Amino acid sequence: MNKRIFLDTFFYLAVPLLMWNLFREDLGDYHTILYGMLPAVIYTIALAIIQKEWNVTGVFFLSLISLNFVFNLISKTAEQELWNGVYMSGISFAFYLLTILIKKPIGMYFFIDYAYAKGVPRKESKALYSSSENSHHFVKFTLFLILREIVVGVVKSFLIFYKGVDAFNTIQVTSSVLGYVFTGLTVAYVIYIIKKIKQLN
Repeated sequence: MNKRIFLDTFFYLAVPLLMWNLFREDLGDYHTILYGMLPAVIYTIALAIIQKEWNVTGVFFLSLISLNFVFNLISKTAEQELWNGVYMSGISFAFYLLTILIKKPIGMYFFIDYAYAKGVPRKESKALYSSSENSHHFVKFTLFLILREIVVGVVKSFLIFYKGVDAFNTIQVTSSVLGYVFTGLTVAYVIYIIKKIKQLN
């Protein structure tokens, strides 16, 4: 776990910051942001292949970072690349909301993947989680994920609006801090939901 946290921090935070602060003048703002993101994309793909994370959770997050990279490729300016991060929060928000509206909250599938990793068959966990007694937990959990995207999107928008491309360092660090804060809250929430489900079964 500690190794995974170190690698995530290195590829998602340290590499983009190093690229920006060491090569910005040579590469220019646009290419520095683009090249700084490339190692994270490769790392995410490699991790999915090595750990065989071809489940809903793995494919979902791999799709997000790949889509963000594609948006950056077709962007024309560095500031547009920064705004792409905000747009990705909007896309995630819309997707999460859609899964709730069609009564298939994505949060439930994240839990199913987690249970499978612990040795619980997918059919068994899906039947348990989708029952009338438990399904509301995953709607609320997906709403929590929506809240995360709102907070991240608003913070990024504020920084870009007032500082433009010069907000890159602040955006990276702030996003990382928010990520760890919400990860901690997510873990606590997951433990709470699992405890509540066990009390009913």
